[in-house]
Amino acid sequence: MAVNGMASGVLGVLVGVLAARPQEEVWLWLGVGFAGSLSTFSTLMVDMALLLRTGHRQEALGLAGASVVVGYSLLALGLALGGVLAP
Repeated sequence: MAVNGMASGVLGVLVGVLAARPQEEVWLWLGVGFAGSLSTFSTLMVDMALLLRTGHRQEALGLAGASVVVGYSLLALGLALGGVLAP
């Protein structure tokens, strides 16, 4: 969950900067390449499947909810930071 949240924050910064400089494709490559490879969404799905398979429904729901809240919060923070960093 921490890595997915960090990837969301990094992507938010990159998108915030990219909005001010749409002509620079390097930001797009960094967003897709770096933040995309940093994110471990597939691992989240495996963890949830294992929790559900072993009867830990509340933990799986908590993991899913916390991942969405943390990811969105760090994305919003990254977008704000990217807007400040953009010239």
